[in-house]
Amino acid sequence: MREIVKAKPIPTIKGWLLCEFDNHEKRFVDIRPSMKGVLSNLKDPTIFRKVFVDDEAGTVAWPSGLHIDPDTLYQRSIPVNEIQNHAEVIKLDDYGDWLERA
Repeated sequence: MREIVKAKPIPTIKGWLLCEFDNHEKRFVDIRPSMKGVLSNLKDPTIFRKVFVDDEAGTVAWPSGLHIDPDTLYQRSIPVNEIQNHAEVIKLDDYGDWLERA
């Protein structure tokens, strides 16, 4: 079972966290699929930004006692280095004309 040791909201991408897992991997995690039912209040950016790591549970939590399974978060996450590699390969300037029409 994976555990999360650090977590921080990504201010420019709604509903995403940057998490560090116990294997030292840093990964971007999309929380939006979990924002339903009792977790729907996480859609409020003020509440979402109050995220912290519950060391006892080994996962992200919010003051209202909400937790999300760390294995679920790991499975739906994207490694930071993968994003960095894509950013280096794809130069948006090469697609500027195409992006303007999208």
